[in-house]
Amino acid sequence: MILAILASNLKQTIQRPTNQLQDFIRIFQPETVMRWRRELVRRKWTYQRDSMGGRPRIDREIEDLILRLAQKNPCWGYSKIKSKLIKLDFMVSQTTIRNILNRHNLQPPSVRNGSIFWRQLMAHYKDQILACDFCTVESIRL
Repeated sequence: MILAILASNLKQTIQRPTNQLQDFIRIFQPETVMRWRRELVRRKWTYQRDSMGGRPRIDREIEDLILRLAQKNPCWGYSKIKSKLIKLDFMVSQTTIRNILNRHNLQPPSVRNGSIFWRQLMAHYKDQILACDFCTVESIRL
């Protein structure tokens, strides 16, 4: 390997064709050394790596917990699920939660439940709306 790299660098340095390297390389044929180099380059690009790197997959236990939380509580969004997991000492990002739910074909809460209706919104905030409507201050110019 070292000889192939040195011969390749030598070829580039002296800027001569492979057949003229015979004057510099006396132990092996220059074609043999260049073939070794080509094999080395081929191995570099076809080498099977054990891991492609990146973030490791999330534990199956946490994934099952996220799925169970999303199924039991259809109104919860990604941030609510994340906050509940933090309370249980699991650090998971909202993106990871979204990816897990997408992988298991669970849609976001707004799609799962349908959007909130006007009547539901008014019913939820009726106390605040009534307080605002009856607390007015009249000024001189009305």
